[in-house]
Amino acid sequence: MKKEDYQVLRELLKEFREEDAELKARIEEHDGRVKEAELRLKTIQDSEPEDRKVFSPRRVEVLYKEEIGRIKEEKAVHEEQIQRLCSQREVLEKRISRLEAVCRHQREHARRRRDASLMDLENIIGRIENSSGYIDRNPIQARQELAIIAKSLRELVDRMREGEKP
Repeated sequence: MKKEDYQVLRELLKEFREEDAELKARIEEHDGRVKEAELRLKTIQDSEPEDRKVFSPRRVEVLYKEEIGRIKEEKAVHEEQIQRLCSQREVLEKRISRLEAVCRHQREHARRRRDASLMDLENIIGRIENSSGYIDRNPIQARQELAIIAKSLRELVDRMREGEKP
């Protein structure tokens, strides 16, 4: 995978996380409104004194029927919004998880490539050190060794440019 593609994936992941945070905030807002509606319903039910409940022929539900209906309707709308937002968030969390897995895999792959390249470079350094001893004793063998080393370096550079695992 190209570095630019990896950066695009990281940006998408960031945007998805931001969207997830936004959805979470909206869910919490609707949840707060549901709790507020429940509190208003409880307040209406508790507004009638105990002695009046016993002696009054009318019940709170009858006296405040319209307001209770309106509050229940409002509560249902917010609960429906919570369900819709939760399902959207679930889909988004699956996408985030998949993108994180791809990014994690890419990081591991890049680390393995880098480690292999470093190992190859260490081997080449060792060969250079060995071939330097041939310069005085056997110049022809030293040239051959340096040619092999140059070829190895070119191959390593090409593999690193292509992004393939060495």
